[in-house]
Amino acid sequence: RVIQAIASSADYPTAMAIITITFREPRERAQALGIWSSAFASSAVFGPLIGGPLIDLFGWRSIFLLNIPVGLVGLFMAIAYIHESVSEKKTVKFDWWGSSTLGAALAFLVLILDQGMDWGWTSGPSLLCYAAIAVFSGLFAWIELHHPEPVVDFSLFKNRIFNAALLNNFVVFLGMMGSVFAIPIFAQTFLGFNATQSGLLFIPMGLCIPLSAILLGRRLAKFSARSVIFWSTLGAAAAFYFLSWIDPRSTAFDLVWPLAIMALFMGAGMAQRTNLIAVAVPVTEIGVASSILALVRNLGGAFGIAVFGTIISTFTQNNALAIARNSIIHAATKAQYNTAIGLISLKAQVLAYSQVYIISALVVGAGAFAIFLIKKPGKEDAHRELTKEQEMMMEAG
Repeated sequence: RVIQAIASSADYPTAMAIITITFREPRERAQALGIWSSAFASSAVFGPLIGGPLIDLFGWRSIFLLNIPVGLVGLFMAIAYIHESVSEKKTVKFDWWGSSTLGAALAFLVLILDQGMDWGWTSGPSLLCYAAIAVFSGLFAWIELHHPEPVVDFSLFKNRIFNAALLNNFVVFLGMMGSVFAIPIFAQTFLGFNATQSGLLFIPMGLCIPLSAILLGRRLAKFSARSVIFWSTLGAAAAFYFLSWIDPRSTAFDLVWPLAIMALFMGAGMAQRTNLIAVAVPVTEIGVASSILALVRNLGGAFGIAVFGTIISTFTQNNALAIARNSIIHAATKAQYNTAIGLISLKAQVLAYSQVYIISALVVGAGAFAIFLIKKPGKEDAHRELTKEQEMMMEAG
């Protein structure tokens, strides 16, 4: 997994840079970046869709074998369709210490997000993780401020457009990954679905994200980036609220249509959401900017899974206590008493899922307003022409 992460992290920044310098016309570039981002988002959705049948038919180890044919197809396409280009800017001294301290800080962050609920967020191991995150983050910041070629240029964060787009992406992916994480658990726990059936619930969502990005991305390009991102994020928040209505009587359709609506709104804003990053930074920093974008999206997903899981667990316990305090059980037999306790537990869990989607709707809705950090969101922000340097790089490539 470490080797896989190193290889993919080297690949991701290059893709955004290639798209940015290949598509010259602003609207085409925005649409291309939107389709690329929608593919990134859809991959998270198609994971459960493909993984479910593989687990049911061949066991959980089979999901790792899927990387082989996918990797071979990607390798062929890279060789056949991507033309080699060389940047005039050369790295003289790679920032090994900065990369190492950043990796260590992120490793402890992922560890606490993954294990914090089991350990307890204030337990000894959790506190050690917090301390390690603080120490390595501090070292990373100090190194970057003094290194001649930092792996992350902190000057990028002086750009309000860049910061607003990153915050919006973080919130959107937090909500999306949280929903993808929670829905299969709900379907298998309360609706009796197996892994394959749970994965099938995501087919409309997986299709709606790229279709919306392709069909709506170019049409919405005539509007300001801020308006498109705001309304698309707000629409996704509304879809989260619709998911708060689910209960054990829900059908597959009751789960599918809110996910599809969320995907349509997310896809509609993907072009602008990604293009803002590309046009907000100098062309020489596009690779670094896209790396930061990928990191923010992945962290948003990790936080979404951790936060959703913690809220569901905490709310289930609180709801069970509240329902038990306000319930009178008239049971003549032990079996009847156990049935009543089971119903209280069921009600507590269902309420927790409903509550977590209300909270996620509020959080994602609040994230929509992050885009208003941009002072003047005119078309020049979303559709800036390529600079002379970009044109030279495209010609050289």
